[in-house]
Amino acid sequence: MFPLRREVRKGKIMQRVMMLGLLSLCSLEDVKRKRLTVIYILMFGIGGMVLHLFAPVCSIYSILWGMLLGLAMILLSIATRGNIGMGDGILLVVTGVYLGGANNLQLFMMGLVLSALWSLGLLVLKKKSRKEEIAFVPFLLLSYVIMLFWGV
Repeated sequence: MFPLRREVRKGKIMQRVMMLGLLSLCSLEDVKRKRLTVIYILMFGIGGMVLHLFAPVCSIYSILWGMLLGLAMILLSIATRGNIGMGDGILLVVTGVYLGGANNLQLFMMGLVLSALWSLGLLVLKKKSRKEEIAFVPFLLLSYVIMLFWGV
């Protein structure tokens, strides 16, 4: 086996472990406090950049496209005066570093669908009203686990 391929494989394994760690930590925090600690997210972001320096998994252009989704979420958070969480946007910037554009979009869209289904269930069962917030990051974690089983 070529040494470069071995490094890419190690990079993918590290990427998966770091993504699972990031999303798990943020999920717990989002469920308990309804807030995300930005410093943890930024530390994982720096770790992702360092990982790509030594074992690149995707191109720099893909990384930038992946980060763009998170930047769009941050702008939406500002435009809606916080109805969409700023922490979710910052988290999506960092997941873009790890996953690249297409996979980060897949993560986000799958998370939206899962959270919509969950919210619909809560509304039908009258457990929550339309105005109540739910944590979004656990749905990103579930989406990522599903993506891993699909072989992303």
